[in-house]
Amino acid sequence: MIEYDDIIKDSPFLVNHLISLSKTHDFYINKHIKNRTDILPSQYYMLLFLYYEMGETQSDIAKACLMDRSGVSRAFKDFEEKGLIIRKVDEENKRAYKITLTEKGMETAEFLIQKETEWDKMICEELDISREDLLKLLSKISLKSLEFNRQQF
Repeated sequence: MIEYDDIIKDSPFLVNHLISLSKTHDFYINKHIKNRTDILPSQYYMLLFLYYEMGETQSDIAKACLMDRSGVSRAFKDFEEKGLIIRKVDEENKRAYKITLTEKGMETAEFLIQKETEWDKMICEELDISREDLLKLLSKISLKSLEFNRQQF
Protein backbone atom coordinates (compact mmCIF):
# COMPACT_ATOMS: atom_id res chain seq x y z
CA MET A 1 0.00 0.00 0.00
CA ILE A 2 1.31 3.44 -0.94
CA GLU A 3 1.76 5.83 1.97
CA TYR A 4 1.26 9.58 1.81
CA ASP A 5 4.94 10.09 2.72
CA ASP A 6 5.97 8.12 -0.39
CA ILE A 7 3.77 10.23 -2.65
CA ILE A 8 5.35 13.42 -1.32
CA LYS A 9 8.92 12.05 -1.52
CA ASP A 10 8.43 10.97 -5.11
CA SER A 11 6.45 13.95 -6.37
CA PRO A 12 8.11 15.85 -9.22
CA PHE A 13 5.82 18.88 -8.73
CA LEU A 14 6.59 21.81 -6.48
CA VAL A 15 2.90 22.41 -5.81
CA ASN A 16 2.44 18.98 -4.16
CA HIS A 17 5.11 19.83 -1.62
CA LEU A 18 3.63 23.27 -1.00
CA ILE A 19 0.14 21.83 -0.53
CA SER A 20 1.45 19.26 1.93
CA LEU A 21 3.29 21.94 3.86
CA SER A 22 0.21 24.17 3.88
CA LYS A 23 -2.16 21.40 4.99
CA THR A 24 0.07 20.17 7.81
CA HIS A 25 0.64 23.76 8.95
CA ASP A 26 -3.11 24.42 8.94
CA PHE A 27 -3.71 21.32 11.04
CA TYR A 28 -1.08 22.48 13.56
CA ILE A 29 -2.16 26.12 13.84
CA ASN A 30 -5.90 25.37 13.74
CA LYS A 31 -5.53 23.05 16.71
CA HIS A 32 -4.02 25.92 18.73
CA ILE A 33 -6.60 28.40 17.44
CA LYS A 34 -9.51 26.16 18.41
CA ASN A 35 -8.11 25.16 21.82
CA ARG A 36 -6.61 28.44 23.02
CA THR A 37 -8.23 31.44 21.33
CA ASP A 38 -11.59 33.09 20.74
CA ILE A 39 -11.15 33.31 16.97
CA LEU A 40 -12.03 31.01 14.10
CA PRO A 41 -9.37 29.55 11.82
CA SER A 42 -10.80 31.64 8.96
CA GLN A 43 -10.08 34.80 11.02
CA TYR A 44 -6.45 33.95 11.71
CA TYR A 45 -4.83 35.99 8.93
CA MET A 46 -6.95 39.05 9.68
CA LEU A 47 -5.85 39.00 13.32
CA LEU A 48 -2.17 38.68 12.41
CA PHE A 49 -2.50 41.38 9.76
CA LEU A 50 -3.92 43.69 12.43
CA TYR A 51 -1.05 42.87 14.75
CA TYR A 52 1.51 44.00 12.18
CA GLU A 53 -0.55 46.78 10.53
CA MET A 54 -2.58 48.30 13.32
CA GLY A 55 -4.81 51.24 12.41
CA GLU A 56 -5.64 50.16 8.86
CA THR A 57 -9.17 50.44 7.51
CA GLN A 58 -11.48 47.47 7.02
CA SER A 59 -11.22 47.92 3.23
CA ASP A 60 -7.42 47.80 3.31
CA ILE A 61 -7.51 44.71 5.51
CA ALA A 62 -10.00 43.01 3.17
CA LYS A 63 -7.70 43.66 0.18
CA ALA A 64 -4.60 42.48 2.01
CA CYS A 65 -6.31 39.27 3.22
CA LEU A 66 -7.96 38.60 -0.18
CA MET A 67 -11.44 38.77 1.34
CA ASP A 68 -14.57 40.72 0.57
CA ARG A 69 -15.41 43.69 2.76
CA SER A 70 -18.63 42.18 4.08
CA GLY A 71 -16.77 39.08 5.30
CA VAL A 72 -14.21 41.23 7.06
CA SER A 73 -16.98 43.37 8.56
CA ARG A 74 -18.70 40.27 9.97
CA ALA A 75 -15.42 38.98 11.39
CA PHE A 76 -14.67 42.33 12.99
CA LYS A 77 -18.14 42.47 14.54
CA ASP A 78 -17.28 39.10 16.11
CA PHE A 79 -13.82 40.36 17.16
CA GLU A 80 -15.40 43.43 18.74
CA GLU A 81 -17.94 41.36 20.69
CA LYS A 82 -15.11 39.17 22.00
CA GLY A 83 -13.05 42.18 23.08
CA LEU A 84 -10.26 41.66 20.53
CA ILE A 85 -10.48 44.93 18.59
CA ILE A 86 -11.62 48.51 18.75
CA ARG A 87 -13.17 50.15 15.67
CA LYS A 88 -12.91 53.93 15.39
CA VAL A 89 -14.32 56.14 12.67
CA ASP A 90 -11.56 57.29 10.31
CA GLU A 91 -11.23 61.08 10.67
CA GLU A 92 -10.35 61.41 6.96
CA ASN A 93 -13.27 59.26 5.77
CA LYS A 94 -16.25 59.16 8.10
CA ARG A 95 -17.65 56.06 6.34
CA ALA A 96 -14.52 53.99 7.15
CA TYR A 97 -13.27 52.47 10.39
CA LYS A 98 -9.70 52.23 11.61
CA ILE A 99 -9.08 49.00 13.49
CA THR A 100 -6.77 48.43 16.45
CA LEU A 101 -6.24 45.43 18.67
CA THR A 102 -7.12 45.51 22.35
CA GLU A 103 -4.79 44.04 24.95
CA LYS A 104 -6.66 40.74 24.62
CA GLY A 105 -6.27 40.91 20.83
CA MET A 106 -2.53 41.58 21.19
CA GLU A 107 -2.15 38.63 23.58
CA THR A 108 -4.01 36.35 21.18
CA ALA A 109 -1.85 37.43 18.24
CA GLU A 110 1.36 37.05 20.25
CA PHE A 111 0.33 33.54 21.31
CA LEU A 112 -0.24 32.58 17.67
CA ILE A 113 3.05 34.17 16.60
CA GLN A 114 4.78 32.06 19.27
CA LYS A 115 3.15 28.95 17.77
CA GLU A 116 4.26 30.03 14.29
CA THR A 117 7.82 30.41 15.57
CA GLU A 118 7.70 26.91 17.08
CA TRP A 119 6.39 25.55 13.75
CA ASP A 120 9.17 27.29 11.78
CA LYS A 121 11.88 25.99 14.11
CA MET A 122 10.56 22.44 13.92
CA ILE A 123 10.30 22.53 10.11
CA CYS A 124 13.73 24.07 9.60
CA GLU A 125 15.73 22.24 12.29
CA GLU A 126 17.29 19.58 10.04
CA LEU A 127 17.62 21.50 6.79
CA ASP A 128 20.86 22.13 4.93
CA ILE A 129 19.75 25.71 4.33
CA SER A 130 19.26 28.47 6.88
CA ARG A 131 15.78 29.65 7.68
CA GLU A 132 16.66 33.08 6.27
CA ASP A 133 17.88 31.61 2.97
CA LEU A 134 14.80 29.40 2.78
CA LEU A 135 12.56 32.45 3.27
CA LYS A 136 14.42 34.32 0.52
CA LEU A 137 14.01 31.37 -1.84
CA LEU A 138 10.30 30.93 -1.04
CA SER A 139 9.73 34.65 -1.42
CA LYS A 140 11.42 34.59 -4.81
CA ILE A 141 9.28 31.63 -5.92
CA SER A 142 6.07 33.23 -4.61
CA LEU A 143 6.77 36.54 -6.33
CA LYS A 144 7.61 34.74 -9.57
CA SER A 145 4.30 32.89 -9.33
CA LEU A 146 2.39 36.15 -8.80
CA GLU A 147 4.20 37.75 -11.73
CA PHE A 148 3.45 34.75 -13.97
CA ASN A 149 -0.26 34.84 -13.11
CA ARG A 150 -0.49 38.61 -13.65
CA GLN A 151 1.07 38.23 -17.09
CA GLN A 152 -1.18 35.32 -18.03
CA PHE A 153 -4.51 36.54 -16.70
